[in-house]
Amino acid sequence: MKPLFFLLISTLCFSQEKVKLENIADYEGKIVKICEKVQSTFLSKNGKTTMLNFGKPYPNQTFTIAIFEKDFVNFSYIPHEFLKGKTICVTGKVIIYKGLPEFIIKDEKDIVVQ
Repeated sequence: MKPLFFLLISTLCFSQEKVKLENIADYEGKIVKICEKVQSTFLSKNGKTTMLNFGKPYPNQTFTIAIFEKDFVNFSYIPHEFLKGKTICVTGKVIIYKGLPEFIIKDEKDIVVQ
């Protein structure tokens, strides 16, 4: 049982590798961690999606985090207001959407404010 436990722990540790923002697209499909400053935020006109932009402000961002309306209840704060300008660490699965890497975050526990 011990070897299985250590394999599980090491898999979890390596699956959340901390990566640099400029390399994040290379990790498509993998769970990684980034620690960066939120350069700009946006709440969609219909109020259903919050976007947190990194690298540069929108529309020149390098990376985006999307939070959808159905997941707003999992936050004790309003993400587009509270996180603007803050440095945060986020763990998530890298997907490519419209040519840019992003995470879809569903819970504030995935975000750590530095």
